[in-house]
Order: sequence, then structure tokens, then C-alpha cells
Amino acid sequence: MMRRFFAPLLAVGVLASGAARAEDTLSPLHFQSQGWSGTIDKAAAQRGFAVYEGVCASCHSLHGLHYRDLEGLGLTPAQVAGIAANVRLANGQPATLNSRFKTPGAISMGGATPPDLSNIVAQRPGGTRYVYDFLTGFGPPPAGVSLLPGHFYNAVFPGGQVSMPAVLRDNAVTYADGAKASTAQEAADVAEFLTWASDPNLSARHAVGLRAVLFFAFLTIVALLVKRRIWREEG
Repeated sequence: MMRRFFAPLLAVGVLASGAARAEDTLSPLHFQSQGWSGTIDKAAAQRGFAVYEGVCASCHSLHGLHYRDLEGLGLTPAQVAGIAANVRLANGQPATLNSRFKTPGAISMGGATPPDLSNIVAQRPGGTRYVYDFLTGFGPPPAGVSLLPGHFYNAVFPGGQVSMPAVLRDNAVTYADGAKASTAQEAADVAEFLTWASDPNLSARHAVGLRAVLFFAFLTIVALLVKRRIWREEG
């Protein structure tokens, strides 16, 4: 009896895990990390790390991460060690696995200091989607809108004016997996990477939560069956 009722629950778990491995898509835009059962798309996050390193790291810090944390994206210890060894810290020494991500030199954009990106997804309403929309939201200002000196128009940013220019462009980076590095793809990938950076344990937490839901659903079914049997015997 238990096997008969447990099998459908197991099938639900298999289907859910299979769906979680689906590749992110741009049309329509979908982030694998979103939703109560979402998991980090490691391929997208690895590409997003390339975007961060090649474009964002010159201005934005990631104080919440050590280089060793990159193993959580599926990189091998040797690959991570190679990445760290190519980074020179402020003291001139190469980074190690235990080093925090390099802090860029002080920079001011129109009087604004570039924020640390460690928790940017958690700090902004809309999180992952906001990062994508912001990075793809640059353009000419609408008629009648006058930009402040040193500012740029962004349709997503509150007030529409931001001191950061549009930094992404087609082929701003070269992806190791051969993916086409369009501006939209770069924005989606770095948004997924920053989602992981804000919560490196997201996939594990959601997996544990799904197992817990299935487990308690199974216990509920067993309890109902036992209760019905007891009532039937007493009757």
C-alpha cells in the first residue's frame, strides 16, 4: 500500500528535478533560479562570472565572496586556483583560494560610488529580473527629459537617470562554451551569477525544501490510511 502511494510522490520529485535543469531562455525570458523550486543554472552563472570579471569587476566589488566559492558553480579546484592566480591584489600578491574577490580601485561616477554587488539581487525589488532589466534598460531619454550632467537614461532606474553608463554590448566577452554573447545574453547571465552570489546555497535550500514537502505529504497520506483502517476495524 505504501509503495503504491509513494510512487507518485517520487515521480513528482523526478519531474521537478528534471525541470530545474532546463536551460535559461531569453524568449520568453526565464531564469531557472526563480520560483520556490528554482535552482542555479550553473552554465549561465559561469558565463555570468565571465561577464562580471570582464566588465563589472573594474568598478564593482563582491566582498561577500572568496575565490574558493567559485567551486560552487561547478568549477574544479584547479580552475579556481588558476583564476585566483591571475588576479593581483592591492598588495601586489596573487590571490589565493582563500582571498576575497579583488576590490577595484576607488571610482566615482557623477558623485555616486558603484555599489558592492554581493547582495544586489536580494536588495533590489524584483531581484534577478531587476538586474537584467536595468542592464538592458539604457537608451536615449524620452522627449522632454533633460539629463543631469554625467548621467544616462535608464528606463528601469527610479527617476530614469543614473550615473552609470551602459556597459554591456554585443561580444563584450567571449564565452568558453561558445554561446553567443549578445547584450541580452550577457545581462541574463550576469543576473544569474549575481543571484548565486547573493545566495550560494539557493539550490541546496530549495532541494531540501522540496524533499521536506514530499516527505510530509507522504506521511500525511500514511496517517490518513492508518486512520481509515482504524475506523474500519472499530466499526
